[in-house]
Parts: sequence; structure tokens; C-alpha cells
Amino acid sequence: MTFRKTLHAATSAAALALAAAPAVMLSAGPVAAQAEQAYSAGELDAFVEAFLDVDALRAVYTERLQQAADEAAQQAIVEEGNAAIVAAINEVEGMDIELYAAMLQRAGEDADLNARITQRLQAAAGG
Repeated sequence: MTFRKTLHAATSAAALALAAAPAVMLSAGPVAAQAEQAYSAGELDAFVEAFLDVDALRAVYTERLQQAADEAAQQAIVEEGNAAIVAAINEVEGMDIELYAAMLQRAGEDADLNARITQRLQAAAGG
């Protein structure tokens, strides 16, 4: 799978995961305002670090979700996973949930930004 396809798949998965996050954290105001700016190299690097953390968490929680015994267990895993994702994003220096959501959304709409992120993802993967 190419990094562009991986980025698209992971951004879709992350967007779905973040959809369950509290609405206060993902209010349209900050996302819309941040989407209009150009992102610095530091912001891109922080996004990539957070993105890789989210991708790793998504894999862990997807596996746990598939093994859940019932709907109540699945719901608990989803809530735990979403909290872990939000915490992981907020722990990255220079990143917060609002900026991450804005960059994630914009990467899906802006081919240049997507390419810049993909390039950093490839560098982080050593290739």
C-alpha cells in the first residue's frame, strides 16, 4: 500500500475516531480558522508524530474491538480508544486536538499539504 493510500485510510479512520470526541473539542470555529493558515515545518512534524501515535492506537483498539464479547464491551473500548487518541494528540509538543483535526481535514482537501505530510511520513518510516 502506498503512503498516500495509507495516509488517506488512516485519516479516514482517525476522522471516524475523532467524530466521537466531545463536540466542544472539535468546534467549527477553531478548525475553520486554522484551516486557512499555512502550516509550519514544526506543525507538520508534530502532526506526523501525532498521526503515527494515532495510527498505532487505532490498530490496538481495532483489534480489541474485534475481540469484544458484546455491544457494551465494544462501546467501552470505543470510548477508551477515543480518550487515548485525544490524550496522545495532546501529548505531542506543538499539537492539540483542534489543530490536529484542522490539519487532518485540510490534508484530505489539499493535495500539496497531503504531499508534504506524506513526504514526512515516508521519512519517519525510513523510506
